[in-house]
Order: sequence, then C-alpha cells, then structure tokens
Amino acid sequence: MKRDYFDFLNSSLWINYTQQRYLTPEEIKYRLKQQGKSEEEWPSIRKEIVASRKTGSITLFFKSIEPKFWFYPADIIHKKINDIEKLGKDLYEQINKNASFKTEFLLDSAIEEAITSAIYEGAQSTRAQAEQLIASDERPKNKDEWMLIKNFKAMKWVKNNQQTALSKEVILQLHHIVTENTLEGDDINFQGKFRNDKVFVGPHEGINHGKIEQAINEMIQLTTNNPRYFHPLLKGILVHYFMGYIHPFFDGNGRTARALFYFKSIRNQLNYIELLSVSAYLRIHGKQYENSFVKVKENEYDLTYFIDFCLDSILSALKEVSRKVGYLLRMTDLKERFELSQTQIGLIQRMALHKFRTIDIEEYAQQISKSREFARQELKRLLDLNLVSEIKMSKKLVYKVNAEKLKELYKEESLSASINDQS
Repeated sequence: MKRDYFDFLNSSLWINYTQQRYLTPEEIKYRLKQQGKSEEEWPSIRKEIVASRKTGSITLFFKSIEPKFWFYPADIIHKKINDIEKLGKDLYEQINKNASFKTEFLLDSAIEEAITSAIYEGAQSTRAQAEQLIASDERPKNKDEWMLIKNFKAMKWVKNNQQTALSKEVILQLHHIVTENTLEGDDINFQGKFRNDKVFVGPHEGINHGKIEQAINEMIQLTTNNPRYFHPLLKGILVHYFMGYIHPFFDGNGRTARALFYFKSIRNQLNYIELLSVSAYLRIHGKQYENSFVKVKENEYDLTYFIDFCLDSILSALKEVSRKVGYLLRMTDLKERFELSQTQIGLIQRMALHKFRTIDIEEYAQQISKSREFARQELKRLLDLNLVSEIKMSKKLVYKVNAEKLKELYKEESLSASINDQS
C-alpha cells in the first residue's frame, strides 16, 4: 500500500469529516478552504474519500434489490453507540432500583411511543388527549384514535413476544396490529398483507411488489445472520431503513418499521430501548429524518447517514428519559419534607407519569398490600397536602396527582410538559 494512502488516513480532512463527523462529499467540498485545499483538487480528494470509505465498509447486498448497500463503521458511530450503551444501561439500572415506579415508567414509555408514532404519521391529537384515551379504555371513535390505540397494542405485543425470532410472519403480524381499523378504501383488504401494486412515498418508489417477499427474507438474513459483526443496535436501525426502502405495504410502513426497531432491539436484550420514544424525536426533526434517506440514495447507498441520524435520535431520547428519571427521583425528598411514607412517595412518582390517571382507595390498598382504612388515611394525607386532588367519578371517589403542585414544589416543568407534549 502506498505511503500517501496512509498519510491520507492520518490527514485532518479524513479524521475531521469521516471519523469525528461523517459528512457527505458535498458537505466536505464546502470545507476545502479550511483544510488548505483548492477546488481543483476536489475530484481526486472525493474519489479517495469514497474509495477509502468503501474499502473499510460493511456491505449489505441483496439479490432481489439492485443497489449495493453498505455502511462505514466510523469512529463517531462507535462513540455514539458507546454513549448510548453507557447512558441507557445506567438509566435502566436506576429504574430497576426504584421498583415503586418501574412498571409505570415502562408503561409510560410505551404510551409515549404509541402516541408520537401516530402523531408523526398524521393523527390529529395531543399527548394529553391521547393519554386520556388510553387511560380510559374507551372505544376509539375515529381513525386517529384507532391509530393511537393500535400502536400501543403493538408495543405491548413487542414486549410480550421478545423471544420470538424475526420473520416474515412477525412483520405481517405487527402490520396487522398497527393498521387494524386505520385503513381505508381497498387498502382494508391488505391488513397484514404485502401490497400487490406500486407504491410511492414522496419521490421514492417501493420495490417491485413481486420481489417483496424475497427482499424481506434477505433483509432478515442480512441483519440476523450476517458474517460480519456489527452492534445489535445497528441491526434494529437497518431493519428500520430497509422497511422504508422496500415499502412492502400500501399503508402503515412507518409505524411497522418503528415497531420492528423496538422488536429487534429488545430481542437483542437492549433493554434500555424500552425506556425511550424514538418517534418523539422524529416528530420534532422530521425533515432531518427524511433527509437521511435522501443522503443514502444520493451517496451510492451509503447507509451511514441514516445510521448516524438514528443514533442521534436515540441519544436525544435517552437524555429526555434521564430528565424524567431525575425528576421522579427528586420526589424522594417529599418523605422528609412532609413526613410521608415510602408507599406515598411511590404513588406520587407513579401518578406524576400520568397526570390523567386516577386511583381509588381499593386499588391503592391492593397496590400496597394494606387495609382499606390504611390506604384511605394515606390518600387523605396526600389530599391535605394538596399533592393529589379528589374527584367523583361514577359515584366513586378517585384521586389524581396535582401536577401544578409538583411543578410549584420543584420550580420546573412537570413531566406532562416535556418536549414530547408540544402538540
């Protein structure tokens, strides 16, 4: 190998724009002056950058699809995965140590993903309305509400079937779940079925319908039994991408793809993925999400751009989880401040996650394995402190958290006013 090739791999141009950040050749071109290069040198520099990336890449070639997909395991990709693993495992451990709100926290995360995935796909709702719908167990009244409920059902299915191997049947099952009562016209006949005609999403045309089943089977093999090693997190991201590229359904591709990301990640024991909502980030940064697909196509099907965006979205979502966990853990100081019991603290923490969730005396007594009178006294104490409010519902007294009081106590936004609630 030539000496100048080694020099290039040690150059600031390569380190800055491939390893420390992964920029497109076009983005690098605009930074040539910073590197003391002229535009006349650009064609040869571009050729060397792309060739070096491809030489060190991991390939994902399909027989059924023409493009040759690949990605480059740049330093920045490894670093972001390491940051995600470290923060994710730490948060999951913190939540495991706080059994009083662990179940509710995981439930809240599933609800949040179901809601934001539906809203990202166009459902007309706010998080507050959607939370009330899920908490009430009322029958949905329209397509938007069905979308919310079915996304939530899909998240529960993923959790309950994490030992199942990824297969064509799993993909069809998840599509069947997320699209139930949400399809219209002739699409109703394709619930849980691959399309039998062309489909477009913006300028992208899904692959020929006659090749869908083969492409899906190849995708499963490439992301499950690939001879090259790559992190399990990347496997979930790649399934997400290929579902978008293949576009096997007339409708519901995005919701199915995101559900499959969770399925693939949780199956690979990346438990911290249960804590976050990827769709919440996508809803805020939708243009960047769409642009990451475009970058792949415009740069010789280099999947690194999509991977890089997804890792950013996961890291951002985990930081939001960290904020929530920190907020809940701060509530432990209520024990000394108001002389509360650990069971009362646990109740406040759980209810803070769902400000629309109500609880009655009998349910609380069952939760803490105490008598009805003991539960009544604990709720009365919280009511006296204005930490909960008491309302009559179906001739029964129920209690819900006083979110405004908590906001006042901690002089910060309550969980319900997080970035994911700006609807």
